[in-house]
Amino acid sequence: MGTQLGISRPAPFVFDRNRVEQYLAFGFNPDVDDPDPLQVLHEWSRQPRPDLARMSESDLVRAGVRALRAAVEECAVRTAGTRGDQVVFLSGGLDSRTILGGLLEIFDRSEILAVTFGMPGEQDFDFAARVAKVAGVRHETLESAGVEWTTQGLVDSVLARQIPLPFPFGQRYLSYLLHSRVGPDNVFWDGLCGDIVSGKLFRPGCEAWDWDTAVADFLDKHLLVGRDRLYSSDFEPARSIQPAPLCSTDDLSCYYQLMYGVRQRHYVSTRLLRELPACTPFLAGPWLDLMLRIPVRQRLKQHLYEEIQKQTFPRLFSLPTTAHGGGAVLESRFTRTAHRLRFRAEHEMARRGLPLFAGRRHESGANAAIRAGYRCTGEIRDLAVENISDLAARGIVDWLDTGSYLPGCEAIEAPSDEAITRLLGLEINLKAADQVLRAADRATRTPAAVDRAARSSDVGRRD
Repeated sequence: MGTQLGISRPAPFVFDRNRVEQYLAFGFNPDVDDPDPLQVLHEWSRQPRPDLARMSESDLVRAGVRALRAAVEECAVRTAGTRGDQVVFLSGGLDSRTILGGLLEIFDRSEILAVTFGMPGEQDFDFAARVAKVAGVRHETLESAGVEWTTQGLVDSVLARQIPLPFPFGQRYLSYLLHSRVGPDNVFWDGLCGDIVSGKLFRPGCEAWDWDTAVADFLDKHLLVGRDRLYSSDFEPARSIQPAPLCSTDDLSCYYQLMYGVRQRHYVSTRLLRELPACTPFLAGPWLDLMLRIPVRQRLKQHLYEEIQKQTFPRLFSLPTTAHGGGAVLESRFTRTAHRLRFRAEHEMARRGLPLFAGRRHESGANAAIRAGYRCTGEIRDLAVENISDLAARGIVDWLDTGSYLPGCEAIEAPSDEAITRLLGLEINLKAADQVLRAADRATRTPAAVDRAARSSDVGRRD
């Protein structure tokens, strides 16, 4: 599995008014005319598996262990002969740790490189360091506090992926910088769709929803409302979604069709870089054929997925995870309850602006800490103000009082970080599109092209 999962967009991509409003409404651009919306699942056989419903849980776990190993091995075979390291972006979550465990069964530790971005004190950063140490693999880090945030750097990160790129400001930029530092002569492993395939986003009852109910729920989860509504009163978000199911509901429920065919396809998978090989084991056939057919009870709260992790990689999953607020997958119920209570206490203290225990930060990931820069004097606020001001000067969002979304403005109700990030992201994408157009224009003005145009003009005059 690799970068073929990326979306084929017209070059240059033109942001007409509808696409501008789409981006601001969703944070990404759905494509109602996408000819292959379920492409992320192209390795899924879609064959029924009635045998799974008759299996005991222990048999399902054993089948899951086999499927996981087969998926990782399949991806490894496809990259055989590639020089360099096996690189995994290691966080405090479940998916990257599962990939690391799979790599340890196939490759020597010296061939594996774990990389992490963020800041000490963030759960993702700290937990990843512990996992890498226990696994005995090299670990490179990029601390977000030391990153130079520039408009051109963000534009470059968009051009390395695709236009439009959802949310170029934040973790996606750090990921781009780390990819660039590690270099292209390596194999990058990505946990794309690991959460949804394993059941993290499963919601009781969603399997029975019809298309209209699923679309309404999808819009409710993605659209900003009230002060942060960024699209005009004339824009109809539902028209950005296909009017009918993408496949038979016998294969995939309407809820999951939208999650795979719209969110994963047009938002999540856009994080892959075009020129770098990427292995995505959670989208390999053996894993999909099992996990998309397991009984509902095994999907709730990623139950079967975690049982597979306990069985396959007990050492790694005895360590803290962000999935359990600092608790481990493999721990007693009493210990997990204690971790959850502590996590809730820290969350409430952070919400009230109170100091956390022993100076710890609550944020599990880098985005919250980075975007806190909107509210402080410094380069992040300056970058946001500059680009949102440039967006206002274009005159293409005339339904918004763009000035009221500038970080630090004296508005009656301050905009959310999410609204600021969407406006900033739109302008970064517009600048990237402008750069592509300028490059195309320069290409037509090469000396050879100018000479050809002159000769063509001379022929026309002689005729």
